[in-house]
Amino acid sequence: MRRRISLKLGMLFFILMILIELSLFFVLYTNISNHQIDEVLDGLLARGGSHRNVLEKNFDQGTLNHVVLMESEAETDVVITDEKGQILSSSSILEEYQRELIESQEKAQPDQGRIIESEWKTEPYVATLSPIVRNGNIEGYVYMFSPSTIIRNLTSHLSQQFIFVMILTLLVTLIVVFTLSKLITKPLIRMKEETEKLSRGETTVELDDHYKDELGVLARSINRLAEDLERMKQERNDFLSSIAHELRTPLTYLKGYADIASREETNESDRQNYLMIIKEESENLTTMIKQLFYLAQMDENTFTIHPERCELKSLLAQAEESIYPFVNKREAEISIDCPSDLYVYADPVRFKQVIVNILDNAIRYSGEHPVISIEVVDKPDTCEIRLKDQGPGVPEEALPYLFERLYRTDKSRSRDYGGTGLGLAIVKEIVDMHGGKVEARNEQGLLIVVNWPKEGRV
Repeated sequence: MRRRISLKLGMLFFILMILIELSLFFVLYTNISNHQIDEVLDGLLARGGSHRNVLEKNFDQGTLNHVVLMESEAETDVVITDEKGQILSSSSILEEYQRELIESQEKAQPDQGRIIESEWKTEPYVATLSPIVRNGNIEGYVYMFSPSTIIRNLTSHLSQQFIFVMILTLLVTLIVVFTLSKLITKPLIRMKEETEKLSRGETTVELDDHYKDELGVLARSINRLAEDLERMKQERNDFLSSIAHELRTPLTYLKGYADIASREETNESDRQNYLMIIKEESENLTTMIKQLFYLAQMDENTFTIHPERCELKSLLAQAEESIYPFVNKREAEISIDCPSDLYVYADPVRFKQVIVNILDNAIRYSGEHPVISIEVVDKPDTCEIRLKDQGPGVPEEALPYLFERLYRTDKSRSRDYGGTGLGLAIVKEIVDMHGGKVEARNEQGLLIVVNWPKEGRV
């Protein structure tokens, strides 16, 4: 399995190299063999031309004997005829094929010579014809014959050399290709092993990412993925631990006050008070579970929004109205300063959820008789919604973590405030989904600034 990638890659490269090398060898072999065959034929024609030149100067028996003697020890044969094709002299006893070839030649016009037989693959000889011309008249012919075995042996030797070189080249190519393919696939196999570890939940992954190519980019991406998974794993564990703690607190209240309320010695007034506390804690628990459900939907990308063009002042008024019972209970004051005819691009339900969560947080942590102001600043592309309370604010070191899940500046989690630590986390998620931005800072109280887009960018 581990070598499957290198084997496939190596075979692909090897087949490609084989096709290229075979094509090159074929072209090279064809050109060299044709060149050598042409050299043999041209040499034979030149040799015949040389004898013809000698005979044109002295066309007598002595010269004929001299030419024949020169070829008697060579592999080639020379045949000299008169102008009618009658054989005057030859360097060896003629074979039937040679005689037939001579007789089949038409008596041509004076020329410099030509190849009359070049089929070395099928015929026993290749041959050339050179006319002997004296005073403008053809007085005879010089025929040169060379055994075809010379060319066959030449091409056979050349083929053997090419086959040897081809086999050697293929072996070298095979070794080089598979070595390179292993070097290339080694980091890929390593990445595969590390990603399998990630799939098993192991996040201790360290890949060598010094490569300056796509492999380096991939290795760095996997390393970052491992770091992100480790961070998410830690955050999940912290989140589950915090959830367990958060649920334990109201459940402890519910169980404790239910036990006290169920005692026979508890008077009716105290029982009603305890039942009221149980109701409040039940409502807090219901709110927490609902908010956890929202966050779970956001994590799974199933939390949908349906934005549209909405009048901002009307949305703020609706949000204030929906939280009125809690405002009245805490004797809070909320003022809204928003220009008319100012529109934002938002899901009305989710927008009101954002404002309600911020107001709820401000009312809970602003002490008695909270005073909260909502001021809207019109900007070119966004509406800046500034929600400010007159409470004690939060420690500066806590500001960066204010929108994290289950983060509380009040570590005691006392039931005097009753927050879940999830409201502002949901605010940030919804604002981000709309393409906006939210931040918090201290300005004689806690100021939450929401930049909400006017136009659709979702």
